[in-house]
Amino acid sequence: MAFEFDFNETFKWCALYLSKGLRIVRLHGIKPDGRCTCGDAECRVGGSKQKSCGKHPVGLEWGDRYARSEDDILEWDDGVPFNVGVLLGEEGGVIDNEDDSPEATAFRESLGLNELITPSWMSGKSTHQLTRWHDSLSDCGGVQKPGGLECRIGAGGRQIQSVLPPSWHNTGVQYKWRPDLSIDDIDIADTPKVLLVQISNAAAAGSSSGGGSGIKYQGPLVFREVHDGEGRHDALLMWAWNKIVNDRDPLSPHRRAVLTQEIRDANEKYIKPPKSASEALQIINSCFEHFRKKQEKGWRVSPSDMTEEAVKAEAAKLEEEVNPEDAVAVVGLEAHGLEPYQAGEVRGYRVGTWRIEMIKGDPPEIVLVVPQWRRTPCGGRVNMTLDTFRSAAKVASAVFNATHRVILDGDSKKWVSVWKGVDASKKTGGASIPGIMEQLMARKSADDDIEVGTASKRYAELAGYLLKSFRRATKAKDEEKPEPNDSGRPCWVTPDELWFQWGKVWEEISSAHDVAVGERNKIRNKLLEIMHAKDLVHKRHRFPSGRLEYIVFTREWVTALESLASGEDGMTLYKGEIDLDFPKTENHSPSTVHRIEVVEA
Repeated sequence: MAFEFDFNETFKWCALYLSKGLRIVRLHGIKPDGRCTCGDAECRVGGSKQKSCGKHPVGLEWGDRYARSEDDILEWDDGVPFNVGVLLGEEGGVIDNEDDSPEATAFRESLGLNELITPSWMSGKSTHQLTRWHDSLSDCGGVQKPGGLECRIGAGGRQIQSVLPPSWHNTGVQYKWRPDLSIDDIDIADTPKVLLVQISNAAAAGSSSGGGSGIKYQGPLVFREVHDGEGRHDALLMWAWNKIVNDRDPLSPHRRAVLTQEIRDANEKYIKPPKSASEALQIINSCFEHFRKKQEKGWRVSPSDMTEEAVKAEAAKLEEEVNPEDAVAVVGLEAHGLEPYQAGEVRGYRVGTWRIEMIKGDPPEIVLVVPQWRRTPCGGRVNMTLDTFRSAAKVASAVFNATHRVILDGDSKKWVSVWKGVDASKKTGGASIPGIMEQLMARKSADDDIEVGTASKRYAELAGYLLKSFRRATKAKDEEKPEPNDSGRPCWVTPDELWFQWGKVWEEISSAHDVAVGERNKIRNKLLEIMHAKDLVHKRHRFPSGRLEYIVFTREWVTALESLASGEDGMTLYKGEIDLDFPKTENHSPSTVHRIEVVEA
């Protein structure tokens, strides 16, 4: 039934939001007959103000009256239905983007945001994404709409909120978290730089109510024929930088491949005579590398960077500062451990240092292991599905997303032939060239396969991460009235009870290790299976600022976790110190801990 309000369900979600650090505000709800609780006769389903029905906050100065504890939410239980909103902006710490039109959805996909791993929820036909506030947004106003994508920012002192699940939309649809991207399972991601650029440019262009793309070609720079003696090198360099700086997301694998091909085509068409293929690629890769390094230093593309004067100035600076050989190394396959060889007129590649591991789960996965990528965020291990493994383009995308740096398909046609192989022909000397994919499968050893189960390598690795986190657990400072850490980090409240917040611990683990979406749930479910439990033990503790919810592990739970970190033969598969420092002295029972408040999901 539409507009059926359930306080217990709403309270459960609000408590979770508080534990995530969100500032929750009470919104007017929708009564069963479709009327908004605000009392305005037109603010109802079918009324002239239907769009506001169930979406506006209760009372004035609502931004300062957000819920600070679960007790505040309990006070909202006055018999009147209500919806729930999250305060956005610098004070709220988050922003929201919503694709409420086909154009906005297409624009989001063009930026690669459809693959962003961050809490996302659905409201009717649109999808919202919650990301972290960034100081670069401080002058961007309340709302910007680059490409039609509604970005609710809340900057400049404007009070802005977005409606959260399990609220009701005025169309009769209940807001719901996406099953694979619920805030209960994953942490809020940083706002991608590509979106920050779009918002900033939209704000600078004054397009907060428009549907422009945010980045537009503004300079009069037009490529023409450039002959020998007229500065062919400088012309191609300037053209390459102009194309890159005017693109929405030039460093994404797909866009980089498209831009590279466009610039190479321009070289063949306009440069007389054309620069050699290697010279052209050297110039193009230098521009990409220069762009990447500038971004890493905090630079953001602005409309002024796209003018003819700015492009020429940056191209001149690039010529002086960038070593082209460094840029080639970013995309050169040899630099990533593959071994080149010549087959007739065609260059082939052997796998070199590359290898794969098979995770025999449901569904099965493949891990691409490349030692040369150890210093990237993924630690040299890229997880992918079997479907991804069979696609050259998807592999390149997975590698870039995992490493945040490595571009395999700068030359997309070449990468496809390297990954898939080349059929025998006169150019190959009559011999077929096996692809990297085929070679990796042939080289794979059964000893590298990971059986998904209690003693699997991946479970051992994840369990080891948790145990290592527990090794840093503190003890209660006050033995008379022991308390857990209000930060959510592990704390031995008593000698037998380790209190921590599941999301906080995994947030810190994910900052140092590559943990895929859903893996924390898999290890949680495996622990429940070992303990024959329906859910982890949840308990709440009251601080002066309100109550917070924690997971509580006894020694039995820790033992179960240790079993996950061990192989079937009892040998520990996780490499590292995992022995725990249990308190030796008895603490008194915590006087403020609500032991009876056990919550089951």
